[in-house]
Amino acid sequence: MNRNLARIIIVSLLLSGCEKILLGPGPENTPAGNFDVLWKTIDEKYGQFPVKNVNWDSLYNVYRKQITPSTTESELWNISCQLLAPLNDAHIALFDRGYTTSYSPWNIDFERSRGFDLELIKNKFLIHPAVTGEGIITWGTVVNTNIGYIHVSTFGPAANGRNWVYDIDNVIKSLSASDGILLDVRNNGGGFLSNVLYMASAFVDSEITYFYVQLKTGPGHDEFGEPVAKKVFPRENGPIYSGKIVLLTNRFSSSGSEVMARILKFVPSSVQIGDTTTGVFGEITHVAQMPNGWTLNYPCTLTTTPDGKSPEGIGIIPDIALENTKADVLAGNDIVLETAISHLLK
Repeated sequence: MNRNLARIIIVSLLLSGCEKILLGPGPENTPAGNFDVLWKTIDEKYGQFPVKNVNWDSLYNVYRKQITPSTTESELWNISCQLLAPLNDAHIALFDRGYTTSYSPWNIDFERSRGFDLELIKNKFLIHPAVTGEGIITWGTVVNTNIGYIHVSTFGPAANGRNWVYDIDNVIKSLSASDGILLDVRNNGGGFLSNVLYMASAFVDSEITYFYVQLKTGPGHDEFGEPVAKKVFPRENGPIYSGKIVLLTNRFSSSGSEVMARILKFVPSSVQIGDTTTGVFGEITHVAQMPNGWTLNYPCTLTTTPDGKSPEGIGIIPDIALENTKADVLAGNDIVLETAISHLLK
């Protein structure tokens, strides 16, 4: 497993929204007390049960009986992770007291992330590649073409706190005469929705309702508020690109990257090539403090499309499905990128 990428993606996924809940002094700091807090918090406040085929009560019965007064913290951690695993939700994260250990119930082989290599793209496919946006945006022109390329590594914050996303404007201006733009969000774990919407606004020419979001309002698994339309608007100021776009995605294009993919589905000149995205869309993340000092992050919203379907656990499906592998990279190939270039040259 690529553990560094795992940590980056978990942090990125949890940036979309955050509300801290202090559980108070009531629950006892015992193995059973902590397990019960974990189970009950998800039971009453988790927003994805309507689209998860999980019997949460049954899981309680399976794992609660494994807890005894002598259960060690390590054993409790393992049992807790087993409890969360069937949810298969990368927006859930459990952290120990010192944030040195974390667990996210996302059932994927992180080795698959090695099918993307930005250095390969810079060295083989781009003329004079440039980096901006505090290192987050890599861009250039594809060799022997007039096709622009933009890779965005995250929609989260820059390390120095600077609001990097506005640097995309100069990139778009520089590529405005291109015959098409390759927008690459492979291995982009998401981040701030505001950054996604600002960047997406450069590629749309009309108001788009891309999702509806419902906030959890009660302890029942189906208790939600009214759906709220999530919209993106074309820019009133700043550069707009109206040419052909190919969005490149993989299974590690998550959360905010999936919002970008969903928005571009409404743009007639846009095509998505690569693998299906992760499938995590909980927009607001709650942060719960457990009695033993562990921290639990979980989404408390349900995201649906205008027809009432949820892409949670499914992802945004590409128009042309391809997966680049580690073997491809080692051979100096990026079949997803090469296919995208060929598509724009037609």
